[in-house]
Amino acid sequence: EPGTWEGVNIPRSVPTILTYRNNSITSVNTQGFMLQAGDEAPLSTNNNLDGEVITGNKFNWNGTNGLTIITHGLFIGYNINSIVKYNYLDKVPYGIIYKSGTDAGVNMTFTSGGCAYNICKDGKFAGRIKGVNGVKVYNNTFYSGDGSGWYLLLITSNGDRAVPAPSTGLKIFNNIFYSTIQIPMIKIESGCLTNFECDYNVYWCSVGEPTFAIDGVTHTWAQWKAYGYDAHSIIVNPNFINTTDFVPTARLDYGTNLGTDWQTGLSTTATWVVGSSPTTTNQNGTWQVGARVYPSSYEEQSAKIYPNPAHEFINIRIDEPMLVLDFIRIVNISGKVVFQDKVNPNIKEFKIPINLIQGVYIVQMGSGDSTLFTQKLVISTFKESSLQ
Repeated sequence: EPGTWEGVNIPRSVPTILTYRNNSITSVNTQGFMLQAGDEAPLSTNNNLDGEVITGNKFNWNGTNGLTIITHGLFIGYNINSIVKYNYLDKVPYGIIYKSGTDAGVNMTFTSGGCAYNICKDGKFAGRIKGVNGVKVYNNTFYSGDGSGWYLLLITSNGDRAVPAPSTGLKIFNNIFYSTIQIPMIKIESGCLTNFECDYNVYWCSVGEPTFAIDGVTHTWAQWKAYGYDAHSIIVNPNFINTTDFVPTARLDYGTNLGTDWQTGLSTTATWVVGSSPTTTNQNGTWQVGARVYPSSYEEQSAKIYPNPAHEFINIRIDEPMLVLDFIRIVNISGKVVFQDKVNPNIKEFKIPINLIQGVYIVQMGSGDSTLFTQKLVISTFKESSLQ
């Protein structure tokens, strides 16, 4: 019911090896928690859930969001090296929260673990890192589409303590950040930029250019990149089949290899059923961004673009008989369309001359209003014949 509910509170009076797997929590509480897997403050029970694994769970919040709503969803406080994977948070006001910090200005530091392959839909924010160092945020899908969002990812010191210490050494890679209103994709305090790494992400705002905030000051995409962040990231519409499953209509091969610990993502058919793990798929070929991963069989049946890198032309071969395409467009890394044309859906192999400056582009092909295929294209300064 509305009001305060302390949620599922994991016992932690003694050191515990915790795996919280394949459960469902539904609430409408206006404050409190949905899952407490840690402490709110320095206590004798701190670190008793170090290395906890929280995986395959569904969090449903069915209340009406508003300014006074402070429901904490998946809360990991005063523990390190947790693994948070394959969870789905639906409309949870405060999504996934990491927290630590002492009155002497000392934070906890992750040396392993992280937050990966989760889907966070709507709410005020998808994730918050508050006075914790070294957290990895990999291959998540963060979406705000109900108008209640403040930002998607918030990174700050723990202002609840007498001496707040910034959250440093964070790594943000291979995520999808998507908002239907112009809110900061990432809001961060300048002190938290120490050893901060952020790249190979996909950003999309359906009403304008994605924005970012440092110390509460809004920064444009160009200003954010000028700081050295997201050098290989792009602005591109993920074209989700729907905003329930968050499966892109085509592979989003814009990620970077994050190692064997992180190679297994949610499959495009994963569902959340109590007692059963969502199905998973290994990354294959160029790593995909976001929580959902297409299997290699799709890659084999898709379309091919070559040469890549290219200079004067590209060849396109459509290997999947059922893939019917009637348009092609090329967009630059800022999302501007630099080439577009119609395609005869009956022709499965063709050549397109191009006249583009050196850089990274995205080729999009589809039918009607739907983009069914995307691939990164590199334009080089040399002619292909120079390689012979």
